[in-house]
Amino acid sequence: MAPCNVLIWIVRGLNDKTCWDAVHQTVQSCQPALVCLQETKLSHISVHDVLSILGQAFQSFVYLPAQETRGGILVAWRNEVFTTECHCVLRHSVSVKFRTDGENVWWFSGIYGPHLDAEKPAFLEELREVRSHCSGPWMLAGDFNMIYSAEDKNNDNVNRALMGRFRRFVNDMELKEIPLLGRRYTWSNERASPTLVKLDRVLCTGDWEDIYPDCVLQSHATEMSDHCPLVLRLQDGVRGKRRFHFEIFLPQLPGFLDTVSNSWEEPVTNASPLERISIKLKRLTRALQSWSTKKVGHIKSQLALAREVLHRLEMAQDMRQLSSHEEWLRRELKCHRLRLASFERSIARLRSRVRYLKEGDANTSFFHKQATFRKRKNFMHKLIDGDRVATSQEDKQEVMHIFYENLIGKVVDRSFSLNLQSFHRAASELSMLDSPITEEEV
Repeated sequence: MAPCNVLIWIVRGLNDKTCWDAVHQTVQSCQPALVCLQETKLSHISVHDVLSILGQAFQSFVYLPAQETRGGILVAWRNEVFTTECHCVLRHSVSVKFRTDGENVWWFSGIYGPHLDAEKPAFLEELREVRSHCSGPWMLAGDFNMIYSAEDKNNDNVNRALMGRFRRFVNDMELKEIPLLGRRYTWSNERASPTLVKLDRVLCTGDWEDIYPDCVLQSHATEMSDHCPLVLRLQDGVRGKRRFHFEIFLPQLPGFLDTVSNSWEEPVTNASPLERISIKLKRLTRALQSWSTKKVGHIKSQLALAREVLHRLEMAQDMRQLSSHEEWLRRELKCHRLRLASFERSIARLRSRVRYLKEGDANTSFFHKQATFRKRKNFMHKLIDGDRVATSQEDKQEVMHIFYENLIGKVVDRSFSLNLQSFHRAASELSMLDSPITEEEV
């Protein structure tokens, strides 16, 4: 799956050509596949406007017109990345149903909440109505103009009643917030002693996070607006070489001890004991990886295949009587699915590193989410090298490479070298010292 970015930004008006240039530069910098701009202050947005603001790649869009000079939402996307099925436009939101990679279907809602406190309860009811239309995986992002935690503001002037309503909405809809890395607040009133608030956020359902478990939310400089742009990277990071995981059930499978014995007993022509151990361990890793791939294979694919074949047999059973071979296959598939499900649960438990649940608990989804949380927590969202701040994957790799290159040094061609073998005497035969003393020697 190719990397894919989503840009969310409250632009404070697109009725000025200079604002168009600033947005265009931000789009060129972030390279998003999906753009959501709030507070456009435009009652009508044409194709020419979208192409001028965002670029030639954004041919498709949906927008909410501004009410006089207030509000307005624009959602635009690249057709080569997303295909759309339908959309829904309400008073404070624009929702679009996307399909990615030909199979993943999910809803996106661009949000711009009202400023007046009296309108915010109705705004939350509108979001509940949006959810009734947007079944399945759902991600909503934008300026909610509300907070659900006192930590989202740098002073104590908070409306706790509205804060409780917002928190109740998040809990009722079973939403979770994608954490913003690197910043605590997204809006400033730009005064000498500024008020800082986290008004912009990204919320999602659990099934949406299952589609994009590696998503990362970062921010950019505020530039023309008093809100900072948010960039959601749906697939961040570089897929390295597949690691070998020693699963807890492998020793229980037939052939495990033979594989270990055959690999370990192969001769190694090397004089250094430590190097021999290293070679043996690497060779054993490759042998176990090859053996486990042939013996166990890809468990999720096998589960899906067994489920599909079992479903077809059950549909055939509704129309006719199964043959003896088909009935035998149906029973074997049921037992095989139970074994595969047990393997998957064991693997997910080890990945999550959860130790406070008893062995045998079947909450595999919980284990997967725990492992995703650990991965996101350990993610390095930026590296600081002097005055430079690296946020992209390529820049972070460059900073780390330069740091360790300066730390370890470079290989320098020597003008001369020593032949260490010439400093050692030839080995002497000393086995005669172990022979018994003869009478002649006495």
